[in-house]
Amino acid sequence: MSKETEDKTSAEKIMVVDDEPGMVILLSKFLTRHGYEIVTAKDGVECIAKAQSEHETLALILLDNLMPNMNGPAVLVKLRALNETKEIPVIIVTALSDEEDMVNAQKKGAADYIVKPFDYTVLLKKIKQTLESKHKVFG
Repeated sequence: MSKETEDKTSAEKIMVVDDEPGMVILLSKFLTRHGYEIVTAKDGVECIAKAQSEHETLALILLDNLMPNMNGPAVLVKLRALNETKEIPVIIVTALSDEEDMVNAQKKGAADYIVKPFDYTVLLKKIKQTLESKHKVFG
């Protein structure tokens, strides 16, 4: 990784939201190795609270679809309704591969959708594309 890439991504904070601790650990380690700062949440309720408190520095949310307390679609709707979090891009990371789920996620405001199990290089590409799009829109 070049110095320029490291400098660019070092300021990027990504929230990993999943009720499976193993998935949180895997994603966190992978993204940390690629220069991202990580914050985690174990469910939708915690995600919303942390997104509100960290909205000024949070670049992206990776959100599981199937979780206790509040599922991914409900979290997405809530995030889009709150002024502090409505502009934070969300990528849905889920085992649900149904096209209807993908379309519904995008209708609710998801920036992208990736199905588990996934190729980490594909995930990284989607993250980079989403962040580049955000920077073009918001500077």
